[in-house]
Amino acid sequence: MSAQYPLYPERRSLVLDGFWDFAWLGDVNVATVTPEAHAEAFNEIAAVPGCYNLAGPRIDARGAALYRTRFVFPSGPTRLKFGGLGLYARIWLDNIDLGEIKTPYSTVSRDVSLSETDRDEHELLVLVDNRFGNPDTVPIFKPYADFYGYGGIYRSVTLTRLPDTRVERVKVTTLDIATGQVRLEARFGGRIPDRLRVRYAFDDGTPVETTLAPVGKQGLVIETQVPGHRVWSPEHPNLHTLSFGISCPDTDADAPFEESDTVIERFGIRTIATRGRDILLNGSPVRLLGLNRHESHPQFGPVQPPQLIADDLQWARELNANFIRAVHYQPDPNFLDACDRAGFLVWAETLGWAQPQSDACDASINALHCDAALALVDTSLNHPSVIIYAFLNESCSDTPDGRRLYQNLAQTLRDADSSRLISYASNRFEKDLCFDLADIISINPYPGWIGGRAPVDEADKIKIWATPSLSRIRPEFDRLAEYFSTHPQYAQKPLLVSESGACGIYGIRDRARSQWSEEFQQDYFDEAIRAVLDNPRYLGTTLWQMIDCRSFANVGPEIRTKPRGYNNAGLLDEYRRPKLAFDTVKSLYERYCGKGSHL
Repeated sequence: MSAQYPLYPERRSLVLDGFWDFAWLGDVNVATVTPEAHAEAFNEIAAVPGCYNLAGPRIDARGAALYRTRFVFPSGPTRLKFGGLGLYARIWLDNIDLGEIKTPYSTVSRDVSLSETDRDEHELLVLVDNRFGNPDTVPIFKPYADFYGYGGIYRSVTLTRLPDTRVERVKVTTLDIATGQVRLEARFGGRIPDRLRVRYAFDDGTPVETTLAPVGKQGLVIETQVPGHRVWSPEHPNLHTLSFGISCPDTDADAPFEESDTVIERFGIRTIATRGRDILLNGSPVRLLGLNRHESHPQFGPVQPPQLIADDLQWARELNANFIRAVHYQPDPNFLDACDRAGFLVWAETLGWAQPQSDACDASINALHCDAALALVDTSLNHPSVIIYAFLNESCSDTPDGRRLYQNLAQTLRDADSSRLISYASNRFEKDLCFDLADIISINPYPGWIGGRAPVDEADKIKIWATPSLSRIRPEFDRLAEYFSTHPQYAQKPLLVSESGACGIYGIRDRARSQWSEEFQQDYFDEAIRAVLDNPRYLGTTLWQMIDCRSFANVGPEIRTKPRGYNNAGLLDEYRRPKLAFDTVKSLYERYCGKGSHL
């Protein structure tokens, strides 16, 4: 399903979702793959969106595959857009090589000129590879990442005919929630004249027309008011639309306005900022009661049917959550649409999980991370639900080389869209070198579940091993709160627990409440939530995690940490069945939602 907004009513478009021809190539050298060499290899069908290692003999398979579809579309300037795929792709359109995609999950577009053909028929060929180990094809996604690397085309593929002069996007930034004052920043493409005629309207209101407006290098900026504006908030997720049309210059200023292109954007009037230790939503402090959510399902992999998104948000609503961290890659734009309408606040981040210092030293990998950051901004544009941009979960933020990469990414995001807050989730704590680059300090402690201090001697080792795990939770959260309160460079920054939790396998019950049981997980979340939300230094918590998700399977030295090949920390299992901890979190979030929050 293609995302609803932005809309381009003047443009012809085609969604290529459906059944495609499919050829499994397996352990082939992708550098040798050409359309001609494999023209006769197609002997299956595959769904797009879909993944090729979810069913049949290819369950958990790693290898390369070819997707092919044929379609009818008129010749001329065209945009081919992939909503997200993985882990690597190469694209051919009518046997013309359109290059590679090395940023899994990111939206990627190619502008091409479709040649004239008999009956306007064309052929699109996509090579996809989900193997690890080749830095030339899969440089970012690591085999040790704690989520599964699927092979396939995860999201919609679309074609759009491009006008010679076009409006690409209009960014709407709220300036004043009291008056509905907004800034419109229009970006144009194609042959851009020095001046354009512009007409815009909000919702179903009267159009406002400008006569031969000057167009600068950065586009066109207009400040105006939204008539009858309504503020967006979690309690009242009011949305507005903007129709923005352009017409090429005409010597006759009184000539009828003939639109050469129009974009319709949907947006919400809301502001997000920090003040000292608080996050301010529409000027008021907000407490974040959050969940980490992967785009994962045992039957669909990362593919997100609308029913699945809607149901997951219903579960989040029942948990009394108001905040979702979309991990660890660019979220599906349909998920953002749904959060806009349902009133959830969202942390959106780029792909990254424990990226090593060596990546930070590689200029080509740096460039890919920046490309992914720009794609995240473009996908998140005008979504009022998105309040935080983030990157590089639990990566090399404790190294000087890592700091340079973090600085580049933070600046890339701020230059592209300064209307959101910047953060990243760190497990480096006191050793982190990059917290000054973020608007929010976000930390991932798992006391009593992951890590812990090293013993100083045998007696200390015995003491540590004799200490109940749950008793470590509150002291560690209190210690971290004290650290980030007493160090001057951090004392006046908001502090968020971006991850914390423990695993419990659905259906495993134990009266001793031992690890991996539902009872242990229930106790862990109960203590962790209280420890964080009882402490005024924390602005909120984001539990790890909402739903069990597929992780690495049958590989690696840490195989014993992933029973069933899953990260089992979900409040729901992979089929969305609630565990014992679900009702515990539901009750606690209901209790705390009135403390320090407008919710």
